[in-house]
Amino acid sequence: MNWELIRGHYSRPEVRREIYEYCRGRWVAIHCEVVDDRGLPIMIRYEGKSRRPLRITSEDDVIKIIDRYAEFKPRAFYATAHIYSNINYPEDVFTRENILASSPTWDIDLKDGSWKDVIQKASEIIDLLEREGVINSVFVKWSGRGAHVHINPHAFSEDIRKKIDPLDIAYSITQYIVNRLRPSLSVAVENKIDIQRVFTAPLSFHRTVNRVAVCIPPDLVNEFDISWTDSRDFKHFPDSWRKFVPGEGDELAEKAFFAIGPYIAGRSRRRKHKPLDQEILEAFRRFGEEL
Repeated sequence: MNWELIRGHYSRPEVRREIYEYCRGRWVAIHCEVVDDRGLPIMIRYEGKSRRPLRITSEDDVIKIIDRYAEFKPRAFYATAHIYSNINYPEDVFTRENILASSPTWDIDLKDGSWKDVIQKASEIIDLLEREGVINSVFVKWSGRGAHVHINPHAFSEDIRKKIDPLDIAYSITQYIVNRLRPSLSVAVENKIDIQRVFTAPLSFHRTVNRVAVCIPPDLVNEFDISWTDSRDFKHFPDSWRKFVPGEGDELAEKAFFAIGPYIAGRSRRRKHKPLDQEILEAFRRFGEEL
């Protein structure tokens, strides 16, 4: 696709608004068409020599970023599962205490089948979440070749986020549901939650496929058609990713944390790691003391 057409897509007011409002407070990345010395598409996550994490603080920033890095032909916008209190310095995005909230996210990739297999698996995840009482804070995002199922990070109360680290909430819930999914030959569902993971932003182009990421409410997932992702005439539900019920995910957060345990690998780089079993025991002990 002509890069100018991609730029034209990001110039649309509704596109800039969605990307800005979703990315606000998140660490942003852009995937480009130009490749590096290894033949891999360039991904930009920092602002030049300042090394400040890339962020979007206004609707205008969307097109400014496109133009600032025009030589690399930016194509796709990504944002972290985490929302931060500050994103000013490199250490901010690696400091777990700086994470205010985080979104459990299931990454569904198509292996050998059709896009309908992806939607079927998304429906299975939605059903499992409904059984756990999480109904009104879930949305599905078609990402280009597959889909992401998200729980809105604000579905977890401030109280539960004080008891359980937001990253631990996102990681343990995602794995808890993955462990309960039926095996599939056509799709793969992975827990990709970590300290810096990014996922496609709503209405962004996919990094290689000429389709845009559209969000869908759970009750319309089975009506989804791949034609909804056409960049010239997309069908997107902007309220779906904004909808949540505060505290709706608290019970599931407790259950998943006790079943799965904390996310370990992403502890602060400045600290020496404790043994895995000690990390888990201390996390459980801390949670128990705060109940």
